[in-house]
Amino acid sequence: MLMSPEADLAVAARPSIAPAFAPCPLSRHFPRHAVIPSAGELLLWRFRCEWLPVSVQEGDSWLSKSERERARMHPNAALRKRFISARVVARWIVAHLFECKPRDVELHDDGDDKLRAHHPRDGRGIVVDIVYGGIWIVIGLAKTALGLSVVVPAPRPALDASPAGLHRLARYASLRSALRDTSIAVEPNLLSGETASVALDLAHHGEWHVHDLPMGGQVRAAVAVAQPVTKAWLIGWPKGTTQPAA
Repeated sequence: MLMSPEADLAVAARPSIAPAFAPCPLSRHFPRHAVIPSAGELLLWRFRCEWLPVSVQEGDSWLSKSERERARMHPNAALRKRFISARVVARWIVAHLFECKPRDVELHDDGDDKLRAHHPRDGRGIVVDIVYGGIWIVIGLAKTALGLSVVVPAPRPALDASPAGLHRLARYASLRSALRDTSIAVEPNLLSGETASVALDLAHHGEWHVHDLPMGGQVRAAVAVAQPVTKAWLIGWPKGTTQPAA
């Protein structure tokens, strides 16, 4: 459900300018154009659990004590491997952006894979979000708060599994992820429509910009950002990737 009587209601919506997508195939060579995102920019990485930029042994040596403990607590091997892969790649990305060693990256975990990191020399901050969906791990990095979502149709869906319904669910999930607020309510029609980008005025949470992300097949994804986005680098997407259809 997108509504509850006690929830904070999104009171207005309008089309938002869609960011320019700059797709780049995945490579173990860090993209030369990838730098710490400025205001209005996003860095997005998409990869499968099996992909790592370094050997498993080297990547494992980067993890912090708390990350090792959290990995150990995962209930099964598949979830443990997925978590480790995401943290290794996140450290690899941030280390390249900050020009330091991956094991020296300090990731401050706010819970549910909401991370913050600060440049070791000049103190510049970056926000990192990690989401899992089907075969994919997606990592988003921005200068300001953001939330990602990836929605994969269930074999026996209980909710609206139409393309429009999955889009609405992905957009709503990205907002809840960004705000970490389970009480947020959004009129379904505010998250519908053919536009792939929408600006929402949330009564007590300010304005948020929600953008659909291209994923292919029936998978739907979205990102919610606390500022307008003009450009998004899509690393791990094939060249020629365009705006997703609503």
